[in-house]
Amino acid sequence: MKPKTRRSEQLPKFGTPLRSQLVSLVANLPGYQEGLSKGFPLFTNKELDDFKERYKGGLTWDDIDRLLSGKGIFFKKATFRKYIQEGNISKAIGYRNTESGRVAVFPADTISHINFIQYYYKVMDGEHLDNILELIKDKQITYFEAIESNLDTDNFYASIFHYICFGDGDASTAIEKALECRPADRDKFLKMLNDIDDKFNRIIRKDIDKLASSLRKKTLSVFETIDDGQEAQDEQN
Repeated sequence: MKPKTRRSEQLPKFGTPLRSQLVSLVANLPGYQEGLSKGFPLFTNKELDDFKERYKGGLTWDDIDRLLSGKGIFFKKATFRKYIQEGNISKAIGYRNTESGRVAVFPADTISHINFIQYYYKVMDGEHLDNILELIKDKQITYFEAIESNLDTDNFYASIFHYICFGDGDASTAIEKALECRPADRDKFLKMLNDIDDKFNRIIRKDIDKLASSLRKKTLSVFETIDDGQEAQDEQN
């Protein structure tokens, strides 16, 4: 007998195209509006859009806890950490210094993803899942979106720069993962990536080395590197 897949294992992971589609469509998914009308602690589209605008610079755990508590969602910090470890919500994207110390900052859409997880566990059932798959079966995403969703850097251009400058394999790995089901296209775009790397090494890197070599031959006084603003400040002191 085939073992039953746990519900937690069926939850689409953060960063996958499927999760992105479901989060963007959440208010239109089966049972969502009914759940709202019954008092389930779910957010409206307007609330979620407002949060993303208000916290576009990112949210701290205190921000997240305050917003969820305001909706009546009891969400432990331990659960939050577990979701991060399991790949269900984003890891910290940076840090911020506060009066109480250095705190982690999370993406502006973190509440949207937690809201989707609440919907997934509290409202969605087997029938709903079938309806959702029917709803999104014709949804299309570009290769670019699929590849970017598999990047650790979350930025396609930055991943290319890292690949050609430092040999970072994030870009090639993302292409391999995203286009695994399209081997011909996968190999085609991996070759394009390698061609970019080769062209950089043959042409651009030499120009950069030439620039660096020229700069190393020229000198200036340390005092010449102090700008006028700094000089004025030094004079006042």
